[in-house]
Amino acid sequence: MARPGAAALSITPLFDSSITGAADASQVEGAIDTAIANIESLYTNNGNVGIVFTQASGSFLGESETSDYNMSYSSYVATLTNVSHQEPKNTILSTALANLSSGNQPGAGGSVLVTSADGRVALRIPGDSGCFNSSGTYISTCGQAYDGVVTIASNQSFFYGTTPASGQYSAIATMEHEINEILGGGGQGSVLNEIADVDSQYNNDLGVLDLYRYSAPGSASFTTSGSATSYFSVDGGVTDIVSFNQSSSGDYADYGASGYVQSAFGTPGLFPAYNTSSPEYAMMESIGYNGVPEPASLALIGSGLVGLHLARRRRARKPR
Repeated sequence: MARPGAAALSITPLFDSSITGAADASQVEGAIDTAIANIESLYTNNGNVGIVFTQASGSFLGESETSDYNMSYSSYVATLTNVSHQEPKNTILSTALANLSSGNQPGAGGSVLVTSADGRVALRIPGDSGCFNSSGTYISTCGQAYDGVVTIASNQSFFYGTTPASGQYSAIATMEHEINEILGGGGQGSVLNEIADVDSQYNNDLGVLDLYRYSAPGSASFTTSGSATSYFSVDGGVTDIVSFNQSSSGDYADYGASGYVQSAFGTPGLFPAYNTSSPEYAMMESIGYNGVPEPASLALIGSGLVGLHLARRRRARKPR
């Protein structure tokens, strides 16, 4: 699936037997391949991301599981700044870095959580290996070929091409949504789900998108309150790019607005666009993915790696 050239994002899928042995195997695999090709065409970071794809019955459209490495806030900012210096055409990232001081920061002793794919491919931290084997099993010692597992629902009604069908959900958009999660965007970009679930180990941590969560210009937002206002902004809250979800039944770093690939809840009969004008594109650029050619080499600073959290399964994207 990789594009030709010196710099290319490559996503390697592994279809397990729940897909290859299904009656709709060719349709499901085709939708996944289309989603992969579109995301590969949008970002030019040079690296490979391995994903195990499965199919299962449930009250969801798609779900994902990946693993996080933790970095100190200062190390994360320094590493992201280094990426920005090497990619001056990524103005979303440079603007985001210039306004970080007005956003959320981890609490005492807390970290910024970075998925293995985001760390290794976008931030170029060599030690951030995948933590899933070819069976989709999480291996705590990592060093594996796969960065996560994506599951598509086998009991939901999907259309598999680009032409919307009434009452059916887009399989391509569902897979784009979940692939973004493995790459570090969407719901994987916040720890508010874990805080809502009273998982105290995350109390002082932040996800990469929590840094860009605002309720008003200059006012950072970090709450699970369903009545709160929260939106994605890279200029200190001045520009509301898209609302974040504040419903406890969905991922807090997915979108509250409907009709997008990264919306927390799917909309039937819709094929949402994912291109350079989509909020998803700005979201991924803000965490280190680039839409312009990279230089031949990227100077690295220390990774600041301090440990590895357990794998996190995102709240499944549900039908609306």
